[in-house]
Amino acid sequence: MPSPPPTVPLLLAILATAPALAEPPSEAWDTAAARHLELTAESPGQVHEVRISPGLTTTLVFNAPLLRGGVVVEERERFRVVTVDETTGFVALLPSGALSPGQRLLLTVRFADGAVPASTTFRLAVHPTRAEPQVNVYRQPRSAESFQMEARQEHERAERCEARLAQAQTEQKSPGGLTGLIESGLVEGKKGIAAQDISDTTQQPPGETLKSNKAYSYRAEGRVAVALEVENTSAQPWTVDEEGAALMGKGGARLRLLRVWQPEPLPPGGTDRVVVEVEATEVQPRGTYVLRLGEASGPRTITLRGVTFP
Repeated sequence: MPSPPPTVPLLLAILATAPALAEPPSEAWDTAAARHLELTAESPGQVHEVRISPGLTTTLVFNAPLLRGGVVVEERERFRVVTVDETTGFVALLPSGALSPGQRLLLTVRFADGAVPASTTFRLAVHPTRAEPQVNVYRQPRSAESFQMEARQEHERAERCEARLAQAQTEQKSPGGLTGLIESGLVEGKKGIAAQDISDTTQQPPGETLKSNKAYSYRAEGRVAVALEVENTSAQPWTVDEEGAALMGKGGARLRLLRVWQPEPLPPGGTDRVVVEVEATEVQPRGTYVLRLGEASGPRTITLRGVTFP
């Protein structure tokens, strides 16, 4: 068998001792085909690396129009060509030999439609011989209105929590029993609380593991309430979900709840009271309602149909 030319062992020795170029830890390099990136509103600060090389063109193609003047390339003077088409969402980069291998520059791109994410940033990594020919960037926008709606909902939720806290602090300072009712204005002069036993006039769907043994409805000045004696026939404790509780009228319209009260988690086989309080202004005198109480950490519910108020 003929021996290899003397240059082969020398070449193998050079390749074995040559330092390997460090690969980026977060991106998989493939300079033979187009790469696809996805931008979402949930990760606006993420920076993607793109490999460029002197004398080789790298293009970035976006699925959204770009803001005029919104493409900024760090050390742009070191590029032979930077072409931007804002309408079609196209950026072409041709680096010059003035860029050094291992150098990293930032490319910032801003979008023109006002949606979120409004911009994105790329880290341009300079390689001596290899570059990514094309990067397709798919942006999944989320409108600014949706963020504003989410912010309003969180603000309203915080206001409800603050109102409940203030109400709880007030009730802790007020006396209990009939004295507390008089002090709070629920009983004044000849106006008091009317009660009604609705245990026999309400129905519960079969199969629920939470049973309503007794049910009473009440009406006071400005508010009504339903008190249930709930039995837990399951093997796990049950706690009412205050956010998921609902008193629904005709057509499924939900009434504004003031309070959902449960003394403590209901243990397996235990019986305890759950009280739901609602503004009386939304309750029709002869209306029939459906009360639904969900579970804070599970699927178990209790549903009571045919709820009426005195």
